[in-house]
Amino acid sequence: MSAAIIDGQAPAAELDALWSRFADSAGSSEYGTLWLALLCAQIPAARAGLLLLGSPDRGPFTPAAVWPDPSRDLTHLTPAAERTLRERRGLAERRDGGEGAVYDLSYPLLLDDGLHGAVLVELGGTAPRAVQQALRQIHWGASALELDLLRRRRQADDAARERVFALMDLVSVVVEEQRFQGAAAALASELATRLDCDRVSLGLRKGRQMRVAAVSHSATFGRQMNLIRLIEAAMDEAVDQEARVWFPTDDETRITAAHAALAQQQGAAELCTLPINVQGAWQAALTIERPAGRRLSPIDADFCETLAELAAPMLLCRREQERWLGFKAVDAGRAQLERLLGPHHLGRKLLVLLLLALAVFFSVATGPYRIAARARLEGGELRVMSAPFNGYIATAEARAGEQVGEGELLATLDDRDLKLEQIKLSTERAQTLRERREAAAEHDRAQVRILTAQLEQADAQLRLLDEQLERTRIRAPFDAIVVSGDLSQSLGAPVQQGEQLFELAPRGSWRVRLQVPERDIDDVAPGQSGTLVLSALPERPLPIDVTLITPVAEVVEGESTFAVEADFTDAGDGAALPRALRPGMGGIGKIDVGERRLIWIWTRGFMQWLRLQLWSWWP
Repeated sequence: MSAAIIDGQAPAAELDALWSRFADSAGSSEYGTLWLALLCAQIPAARAGLLLLGSPDRGPFTPAAVWPDPSRDLTHLTPAAERTLRERRGLAERRDGGEGAVYDLSYPLLLDDGLHGAVLVELGGTAPRAVQQALRQIHWGASALELDLLRRRRQADDAARERVFALMDLVSVVVEEQRFQGAAAALASELATRLDCDRVSLGLRKGRQMRVAAVSHSATFGRQMNLIRLIEAAMDEAVDQEARVWFPTDDETRITAAHAALAQQQGAAELCTLPINVQGAWQAALTIERPAGRRLSPIDADFCETLAELAAPMLLCRREQERWLGFKAVDAGRAQLERLLGPHHLGRKLLVLLLLALAVFFSVATGPYRIAARARLEGGELRVMSAPFNGYIATAEARAGEQVGEGELLATLDDRDLKLEQIKLSTERAQTLRERREAAAEHDRAQVRILTAQLEQADAQLRLLDEQLERTRIRAPFDAIVVSGDLSQSLGAPVQQGEQLFELAPRGSWRVRLQVPERDIDDVAPGQSGTLVLSALPERPLPIDVTLITPVAEVVEGESTFAVEADFTDAGDGAALPRALRPGMGGIGKIDVGERRLIWIWTRGFMQWLRLQLWSWWP
């Protein structure tokens, strides 16, 4: 920059050249420097200029251009810069410069209400009007800089949008592939093509080391290849340092021995390995090899790292799904064991200790072992009332469910035919008796004997009719409950001799029938006690004693059972059986077998099933 420009008196030729360079620098890194120089060249008495830029609103705001000499110390402009950044408005502050009045002009760079920086110009001794004119010149000139900032932001937005679209395309490649190996190879190959790389290798953690899962443009690769071992060593090197590793590198704190070995063996010029953190653990890594002079940019490295962070969980999940079930079980057990024996997870450890304590307790403690079975209440005795002879039902005095007393009438049969037969036989007997008297008067002994025999026969038939007439009245033989039989809907219907009319069970005499499953019958024996709870009386447990075990199995609801009979016993408290008991009531009965260990009681059914299944499968 010439001295004339430094003094604010730029010749026209040099000013035109500066304008030409400024017009050609749009979007370049020199734009801010040339803009500041052009601005200061057009402000008379401008002695120095400073351009501060930084992240919008957050900062930090650092010098992006210094005029006229980049090495010049302009720290005396710091108060003006801080004030204009704080107040977000143009300011002009006067101070004593030793050679007269000096003005520090400052103006904020605002874009969409966001503070991007500030412009500061130092003016030598000049009139206040010239200061106002200089502020206006800065105001008009700042629009060009704001326009460049807007252009750069749009370019950054476009680049970010393109990277997002590229990320979506590459992630879709992983999603479209059905198999883990195909998805990993497609991702590595597509990434190598987009970034123009010599080779891209994708590695996933297996155990404590990284293992190469895919190499770009290679369908298969041998695990024993020297190249694969070197790539895996480079990945481990980056993962161990938990940071990106570049080779060659200017960072002396980075260890690059494995990368140097890989570069020497393959002749690669530029290497970069990106470790990928998935859910708090370093689970994947990307090793990128590029030709000389084509070093991977930080933006491309961020793109690759973001892509790997998105794709790695899907690849790990797909690899886990394709593994054999036995390996999954082993890994899950190992992980749980590590959590149990390792640090942290206090709640899990307390839970395991509690479960162990419970297991020990239930293995030692004992409790009552009882066999549960479906139960049905029956009468202690069942009497069938049948039709004494062929006839017709005349009346029905009782029906099922009613309680009747001894001798109480249950039903009657039609006796009209029997009474007519009785009248006929009585008339015939009277005639025979008269004939016998006449034979006796005539002293005809033979005829007397014949007629006497006929009289005896008639008397026998009359006695039979009397008995049949009595039997037309069906009465209860004892105090009972009518279990079955309802003739009220069958009045006048014919009945056959021996046909069942009623079933009676004596009141107060009961029997319990238990359907014990086949697997438990071996533990049941006569004399054992138990408890019956009926569905109709769940609040009243009834004590029972086993009296008989039938040796014949029955299938009830698809389960093989044995019928076990039991009687009610005295509970010892003087309580009588409930009056609401009725034959046919159902419930659950439990037979007390004895004391057993609690864990044996709870696992007995499963262990029996397991033994049976093992026996059936065992050759």
